[in-house]
Amino acid sequence: MAEEKAVKKAVKWYKENQATYKKLSRKVEKIIKRLLEDKDIYYHSIENRAKSIESFKRKAKKDKYKKPLNEITDLAGIRIITLFEKDVYEISDLIKEVFKIDYENSEDKADLLDADKMGYKSVHYIGTLTDELIDLKEFNTFKNLKFEIQIRSILQHAWAEIEHDRNYKLKGNLPKHLQRRFYSLSGMLEMADREFNLLAKEVDDYKEKVKEITRNGEIDIKTNKTSLQKYLLAEFREEIKEDIIEPTFQSESESNNILKELDRYGIWDLVKLDSIIPKEIHEVILKKIDSSSELNFISLLRLLMIINDHRKYFEKVWKRDFNILDNDSVKIMKKYDVPIKKLAEEYEFDIEIR
Repeated sequence: MAEEKAVKKAVKWYKENQATYKKLSRKVEKIIKRLLEDKDIYYHSIENRAKSIESFKRKAKKDKYKKPLNEITDLAGIRIITLFEKDVYEISDLIKEVFKIDYENSEDKADLLDADKMGYKSVHYIGTLTDELIDLKEFNTFKNLKFEIQIRSILQHAWAEIEHDRNYKLKGNLPKHLQRRFYSLSGMLEMADREFNLLAKEVDDYKEKVKEITRNGEIDIKTNKTSLQKYLLAEFREEIKEDIIEPTFQSESESNNILKELDRYGIWDLVKLDSIIPKEIHEVILKKIDSSSELNFISLLRLLMIINDHRKYFEKVWKRDFNILDNDSVKIMKKYDVPIKKLAEEYEFDIEIR
């Protein structure tokens, strides 16, 4: 334990200077919030605090602190809670750009865990304000004062808070069988964090695709007769212009049937439909088909589903919805190596070949 005299001196000094660290923590929080808003990075919460007198005193008494005033570096603290683990490292990169970081005393808790261990994960930085900030009047009283920045995901935070609370109630003597359960749960949350990262990326990708497909909201994203028609008119405008595709659904009953087919195939919105359209399909159609084509929106949509996954279409979708495949569709299916003759024999429908 640190010498009692040194502890008393340190506590007395901190009582006199705690207000300065409160101001420092608020200033740093304000800088970080402005930074994240400028970069359009969403976060769950940001909190600031100055260490309490009692907490400082308990820490100063620990054996590892011989000179508490010089060695305790988290008198001012800021905690950033992100929604996703991926944001922890994006924010970390920004923090390193705007503050001077004491890397020797900073750490990524995940790096401290052995490969076969699980537990508390968080990024901790010990920093000071840059010379550029210190030169400004509102910051010059904080020269050389250190602060701690913690960054963790909301799942990491939940685990750490619960584990700390339970351990604290037993003064750190949590039985091993309960500790194992906490660490097991940590592993589950780590997997959940990774899955949320992937899910967040897929949601972002989906949003971008929606923007692209809907042309700033002009098209309803759900598949219905109107949205399908608008989408196909836009996507296949060149083929329609060349009279290769007739832009109709023939009848109300036919349009209802194709919507049911799309549903059975697993296409419930335009993003999913867009994902099954081959990039070169326009070039193939324009090259293979002439203006005497029999393609309309019904046959086009069936064509797209079959060339995307013919086995899936005939096993999950087809309910004798047609008796014959037109010549134009057959030509394009052959281009995509669809075994159309074999399918016609297996599912007992005719193919038109000219």
